[in-house]
Amino acid sequence: MSYIELKNDHEIQRYLDALDERGQKVIAVDVEAEFNLHCYGEHLCLVQIFDLKNEVVIDPLRLKNGEGLRRFFEKRDLLKIMYDSLSDAALLEKAYGIRLYSVLDLRPAVALLDYPKQSLAHVLDEEMGIAPLNKKKFQQYNWMRRPISKAAIEYAMGDVTHLFRLKEALFDKLKNKGLLDAYLLQNLMLQDGQNGKKNRQEKYEKAKGYNRLDKNRQEMFKEIFLVRDEFAKRLNKPPDYVFSNTRLLDLCKNRIQDPAFVRQGINPRIARPVQEKILGRFMEIVQRRQGTPRDRQNSCDNDAVKRRG
Repeated sequence: MSYIELKNDHEIQRYLDALDERGQKVIAVDVEAEFNLHCYGEHLCLVQIFDLKNEVVIDPLRLKNGEGLRRFFEKRDLLKIMYDSLSDAALLEKAYGIRLYSVLDLRPAVALLDYPKQSLAHVLDEEMGIAPLNKKKFQQYNWMRRPISKAAIEYAMGDVTHLFRLKEALFDKLKNKGLLDAYLLQNLMLQDGQNGKKNRQEKYEKAKGYNRLDKNRQEMFKEIFLVRDEFAKRLNKPPDYVFSNTRLLDLCKNRIQDPAFVRQGINPRIARPVQEKILGRFMEIVQRRQGTPRDRQNSCDNDAVKRRG
């Protein structure tokens, strides 16, 4: 596979200038990212571009700053065909303060057409008979690792090179079903939402089971979650490596005060002194959150019921 790598801001600008000179106003874009799977935090790891002539990659980890990326993603007179761009837009804004402009997101088209399975891999397979290349092998690939293997880049380029054809196929179906205007509106609403969305959920609020906790237990969950995050950042490991969300939920839900239970949830591969610090911080939060006036009243009520029984 032959592709062009843009290695610095100057090369990115030259590429954008070359697109303008060609009159190429539409490109296909995809990204690969790390989301707390192999290390701490969320990181943009690779940008893949197809412009009908060239396959292009940008390695954000090699750039000195995000200025070249900003020029690329914020270029308003360059339409970017993408698929399910919301998470990409959120990552760009969080990591670089970059706004993603002029996007044609194909995901709303797939939703309107009511595909039974709406991941890009399934849609490409159903629409064009294209199966993803080595998908299982690269599903949990560490995109933070350098150098990126040629096989990984080939996999990453696999989807983006088909987005132009997928757009045409989906637009034909939208026209035939009278849904094209509805799609255009949804795409515009999606872009407005991703660039101005307020009240985004905090990470701890997205944890499974969090919403089923009462207010006091949610506060305890939040405190422990943030402390765990602090240690994960210090260790440069995913938060789940330190203490799983399932264990954290169990701890908050059942009001478990046994330090042995908490210790068993801490990854034994973490150095013992750090384990002790984690245990101490967790137990401090648990004990502080125990015995609020409401809890004490509930405890008294329960004792009274037991005595009457």
